[in-house]
Amino acid sequence: MSQQTVLPAATQPLPGVAEAVNKGFDLLSQNDAAGAEAAFRKAIDLQPEIEMAHRGLGLALRARGQDEAALRELQVATRLDPSDADAHYALAMTAWALSNQSSASQRARGAPLQDYGALAAGEFRKLAALRPQDASVRQILTEIDLEMGRKGDALSEAQEAVRLAPDNSGAHVALGRAYFAGAEEDKAAAEYEKALKLNPKEGEAYLALGQIRFFQRRYAQAAENFQQAIQVSPNLAPAYAGMAQVFIQQGRSAGARNMLEKVVALDPQDWQSQYQLAVLLNEAGEAGSATDLLEKVTRLHPDFLPAQEQLVMGLVRRGDLKQASAKASALIAEQPQAAEGHRLLALILRKQHDLEGALAEAAMALGSEPDSASMLALQAISLWQLKRKKDALAAFRQAAKVEPKVGTAEVFCRLVLCDAPDIGTVSDFLHRNRWVIAPTPEP
Repeated sequence: MSQQTVLPAATQPLPGVAEAVNKGFDLLSQNDAAGAEAAFRKAIDLQPEIEMAHRGLGLALRARGQDEAALRELQVATRLDPSDADAHYALAMTAWALSNQSSASQRARGAPLQDYGALAAGEFRKLAALRPQDASVRQILTEIDLEMGRKGDALSEAQEAVRLAPDNSGAHVALGRAYFAGAEEDKAAAEYEKALKLNPKEGEAYLALGQIRFFQRRYAQAAENFQQAIQVSPNLAPAYAGMAQVFIQQGRSAGARNMLEKVVALDPQDWQSQYQLAVLLNEAGEAGSATDLLEKVTRLHPDFLPAQEQLVMGLVRRGDLKQASAKASALIAEQPQAAEGHRLLALILRKQHDLEGALAEAAMALGSEPDSASMLALQAISLWQLKRKKDALAAFRQAAKVEPKVGTAEVFCRLVLCDAPDIGTVSDFLHRNRWVIAPTPEP
């Protein structure tokens, strides 16, 4: 039998109201959100100022995926009873969930654009005042402050969390993240080690250690930490994402793809991993699967140009240069200074044998992103074909600084989207000029 929710005496519910509220919470505990919503609405119809009915309705609406409506009900609940810590917590969590949704997604659903992150932070600070000894609230505030770029506030909140709960491994992880955000890597690593001494199965600590080692380009250690995180927390999606990044750095596309597929399965909201997986699928010639993922990303994040670039890359690989050119030109018209449109048009023009035009677009792209291995490789091969050998070799050297494996036909062709006729030209270019990027022998 489920526990009954007792309304405060000060509420003075009218006949039938308490029963409806209790029924609503009972149904929520049984995962019947629709039934709970009906019960809470009945209570509100009978007596609109019943705070717990609004809180319950907010929880029911959130369980049904209606976050904006839930937020409105929870705001009513906190106005009716500013001392209800549970209502502030629910409101803060709902606002934070909304803050992680793109503005484009909100507009698509007709939702008002608000600063949900600020609302979430404000509600958690109210909750901290109501529950001053609750370290978990400080931990959440640390994460929110870090997300919003408030490094000083994050550090203060994390230090308070550790003071309140020195034996809590999660508090030390939060403090480590705050230190890392402030570029204090040694202090961060020390906090993660403290967390692991307190709890050897703290997957978040292994994950965070791996992220530090990856940042330091110590990839072998990063991989070991990510594997430890996966071992103790098999459902920790960011650990698989971390391993994917290590594999990408090592040029192990198959391993990276395997890891990213696990991330996407574990966390369908991780659109960055969906994008990276789509890139690998595109490179493997699996344009259909890549397009499905990229269209999903661009629907939610239409301003994320790399995903749009990859969609057009798919058209280029399929030989639809007319449509690809139109879309590339549209990207340039929308954002003339962005590298993506110019990079696409450079690749397209080269395929159309307009080497001078391709070089002009490559120069525009490199003006925004000077370390684009794709454009440097395109410059090298195009300049070589135009008999500008000195300039070609300079571009080739620069490309090798960005992509050390550019001297292999496989990588070079991936960068410039080789067609069958290009293979002979590229192979000849590499055969004649690999010495340019060969390591200098030690004396």
